[in-house]
Amino acid sequence: MSGMKVDARKVQMVGYSTLSVSLPKDWVKQVGIKPGDIVSMIRLEDGSLKIKPGLVKEEGEKVSKIVHAESCDEAGLLGRITVALYLTGVDRVELVWPGNQPAPREALDEVKSAVEGLNGFSIVEETPNRIVIQSFIDPASSPIWSLMRRLHSLAGRMMELMERALREWNAEVLGDVREAEEEADRVYWLSVRQLILANTRPELQEKLGVDNPKYIPGHRLVVKLLEKVADFASAAAGELETILRSGARLSDSDVGLLLRYIDESLRIYKESFESWANKDPFKANSIVDSSNLLEKELRRAAIEIGNKYSGERGAALAFPIKSLIDDLSQVVNFSGTIAEMAINHSVIEPPTLKCGIEQGASE
Repeated sequence: MSGMKVDARKVQMVGYSTLSVSLPKDWVKQVGIKPGDIVSMIRLEDGSLKIKPGLVKEEGEKVSKIVHAESCDEAGLLGRITVALYLTGVDRVELVWPGNQPAPREALDEVKSAVEGLNGFSIVEETPNRIVIQSFIDPASSPIWSLMRRLHSLAGRMMELMERALREWNAEVLGDVREAEEEADRVYWLSVRQLILANTRPELQEKLGVDNPKYIPGHRLVVKLLEKVADFASAAAGELETILRSGARLSDSDVGLLLRYIDESLRIYKESFESWANKDPFKANSIVDSSNLLEKELRRAAIEIGNKYSGERGAALAFPIKSLIDDLSQVVNFSGTIAEMAINHSVIEPPTLKCGIEQGASE
């Protein structure tokens, strides 16, 4: 086991029938426990106990919050508070405004817009000065790996649609990109909620698909990277739609070049996630190098091709071409970071010891 500190303690008899074990002094100091405080003992399936300071909620216990909405009257804040409560695992949110005055229309629109983007969160009750939002999420129904794979596939789908639209010179093919982007946002928020739950509710980790809590920070970063890839893939598709609807036409060689850039960006993106999922440092190492090279090439090409169409005849194409290639370079950049995370991921618990990693002597 890596980096785990073990304290061996004798079991003591207290009174006639009570057994007790003292808590390690340094741990007590670290977490700030004082006489009279409560600690929770979580019974794990292997028969061991996990001790956490404070009161840990039972799995079935629902978390409810009341928001005094008049105190969150800055523009945009109430919608962001709603999202934050969702992310931190709250099951029921009640937003109330004082007196008999109806809630401001802007505030209602903020809340409703926020709720529309959150999977499993719905407004179940609404009066002029009160909104109740309920979560219908079963944590076990959305394990984190399923969500990450879905988020990954949505961004990949956007780039596949771009490739097809460019080959056919048909902007209508890109019609499904917006729907994919909206779903990617919802999957992202749900993924973050599940990871925060896994971190704050250890008893749910197995149901949430987290087999090692040390993976949670890495999962959180990769989920964000996948979301950013989806954002830039959607932006690139928007630029491509502008090009296709401009009435101007790219040269065949430039169409071929853009197709190659989309295809190579998609390949690196897919292989980076594969290296992460398989904890494969060798594939990841190759992807890091490939992504660096392709990113440099894309940045040069954005300037060169953009300049090529900067004259009067190609003015309608210059900016969207440059922006499209810049967006692809961001996709490649984030993919390279996913590959770097795959290397980090692989050394937490290497599935093999091909790199000769083993436990060193304790000091």
